[in-house]
Amino acid sequence: MKRDWIIRYVQGELSPEESAQVERWIQQKTEYKKKYLEMKKLWEMSSVLKETPDVDVDRAWETFVDKREERLKKKMGPVRSLRQKKILWINAAVSAGILGLLSIWFFKFDASKNVFLKTGEQTQQAQLPDGSSVALNRHTHLKYRKGVFDENRRVLLQQGEAFFNVKRDESRPFIIKSGNTQITVLGTSFHVRRAESLTEVIVASGAVRVSYADKQLILKPHQMVTISDTSKHIVAIDTVRDQLYRYYIHQEFIFDHTPLVRVFATLGKAYDVKFKIDNPETAKLPLTATFEQQSLSDMLKVIVRTFDLSVEKRGNTYHIK
Repeated sequence: MKRDWIIRYVQGELSPEESAQVERWIQQKTEYKKKYLEMKKLWEMSSVLKETPDVDVDRAWETFVDKREERLKKKMGPVRSLRQKKILWINAAVSAGILGLLSIWFFKFDASKNVFLKTGEQTQQAQLPDGSSVALNRHTHLKYRKGVFDENRRVLLQQGEAFFNVKRDESRPFIIKSGNTQITVLGTSFHVRRAESLTEVIVASGAVRVSYADKQLILKPHQMVTISDTSKHIVAIDTVRDQLYRYYIHQEFIFDHTPLVRVFATLGKAYDVKFKIDNPETAKLPLTATFEQQSLSDMLKVIVRTFDLSVEKRGNTYHIK
């Protein structure tokens, strides 16, 4: 496995397919998993260093050197200036990965650091520090700053989709950054999906403000919008007539007179497979059924029996006849 792939995986910069490939590699051998954990630890250490706010390294070094030389002169007389070794010392410390440990002697670090929520082949439910909750679909990467989050409720959705149930707090708006789009709420529930350069927002309850470029939109329940990172103009607000976008929260599919074309589009997205309906008239047939934590195979059996259809799998594509 290439080193840069592992680093990009830790940073959450790989595509879902690439992330799955890295995860399979990690599970192959114990030494691979150990290598990944070591690189992840080093990256987290470097993240803490990069994110330390308002730390004057030069001033801290000068203070340390002055006190150190003063003590040495009292005990040993003239000594070689430690300032001459400043650059070499810093370079050696960084390359050895110990600057973070040494810095504890000089300054008090802010307790804040990045917290990453990442999913692979499984979904995840998580509680945020403010009492809000989030459900992450598969292959979703989300992060926020621990400590800072208590004062500034901000999260970054890097990829995938998540359903937020935000605890109301009028003094601290809840903000989600997704590409060039910003979603701001006080207390509500909504779905956000990040795919390539697109951000999709669907509101379940309350109101959501969506900002991009120099534009703003207010979304109400059952409304959705899809915004590209390059969008400069007002985009259309669409109406969502079902709740299939929430299927990953409880692994529940609720179909209510839903055309089969929509049914199979939802199942295809949920299970990373493709469906092809051979007969255009079949695509219009309405399905009313609820599936709770059932396998794709079991759901397909119910659907084909309901409409007296047949299904044939060719590669990664299911043909509905």
